Amino acid sequence: MIRASAPGSVMITGEHAVVYGSRAIVAAIEQRLTVTLRPRTDQLVRLSSEIAETQTVDLDQLQAVGPYKFVLAAIAMHRDAIDVGMDISISSEIDPTLGLGSSAAVTIAAPGAVLTITGQPLNGIHSKAYQIIQDIQGRGSGADLAASLQGGMLAYRTPPNPEMVALPHPPTIGLRYCGYKTPTSVVLQKVAERMIGREAEFKSLYADMGDLADHAISAAKDRDWVAFANTLTSYQARMEDLGVSDETLNRIITSARQAEGVMAAKISGSGLGDCVLALGAPPEGFTPVRLASEGLIIHD
Repeated sequence: MIRASAPGSVMITGEHAVVYGSRAIVAAIEQRLTVTLRPRTDQLVRLSSEIAETQTVDLDQLQAVGPYKFVLAAIAMHRDAIDVGMDISISSEIDPTLGLGSSAAVTIAAPGAVLTITGQPLNGIHSKAYQIIQDIQGRGSGADLAASLQGGMLAYRTPPNPEMVALPHPPTIGLRYCGYKTPTSVVLQKVAERMIGREAEFKSLYADMGDLADHAISAAKDRDWVAFANTLTSYQARMEDLGVSDETLNRIITSARQAEGVMAAKISGSGLGDCVLALGAPPEGFTPVRLASEGLIIHD
């Protein structure tokens, strides 16, 4: 039996601009997803979890579809090294209402378990997981994958020239779910549509967002959390310019900024729903989250 776990993640800053080659900051959250793998004596793969019906497929008929698509894709990627079927169970501490990167966590933990049980090194997991995300979703920066793999808070740049640099941990982070989500692919499509005929304007906006993310990285390295907070506030204004901060998000952010002890508040993620992040003392309605020091773990 092999158990592999990976933490959830949260975007701190650099959303959207990271897709165009700028750096971003992402952090691993101490809510973990665990993949347990047990070899079988036949050629079947049986998958089960707490949030989806059990699914059984033949090892030679794997298709990356359904609720287990990321796990199935990881198995298919390493099919040549797999001799027998397996039972795979997935358990998760990740709060599904906060959108804390559960898909990324399972896309890191599953290859970790498969590579371990087939006796292969864990090298290159991020690039393999990134390929899975691209194949299934068509888009994605891979920042959440990096956090789930490495743990901590990272400065990140997307492939083909990936960068994953550990940063000091910031003051307390709190999250508040706004009550609804818009898939990242849909948000990116809406932004792309708004960009038509305004390419120069958006190019300048993305450059500005990239500069702000760089300033946030420098501030974090210096542990200058006031400067760090100021860049988050400025980045939120650019998210509003991008058109991804709607009325509900704006209302939550405005209220959070007025609370005592809050240093900054902004969207976490692509926008048009999901979470608001607060830096400093979590205001009312926000859930404090603890950063995970470790990323992927292969348990004894």
